[in-house]
Amino acid sequence: MRILTLRRIIGITAIGVAYVHGKRGGDATFASISDTLRYLYSSACERLGIERRGERAVHGRVATSRIPSPNGLANERTPRPQGT
Repeated sequence: MRILTLRRIIGITAIGVAYVHGKRGGDATFASISDTLRYLYSSACERLGIERRGERAVHGRVATSRIPSPNGLANERTPRPQGT
């Protein structure tokens, strides 16, 4: 029996992250979980004496212009020909 397989390491890590996330009072959102992961990473770096990475620059997101209609044409609809 292998002591620590990759699957077991990932499972133990997931349980540990869930435990810390619950202790910190985190919500079940991606932003909250990523905040917990950043917290764990920074505290591990602090304990191991590893220099922390610089803060990520968060730039304002540019709003993409929406195309008014799916085919990119103006919203001018031509009437259907009436069958006689």
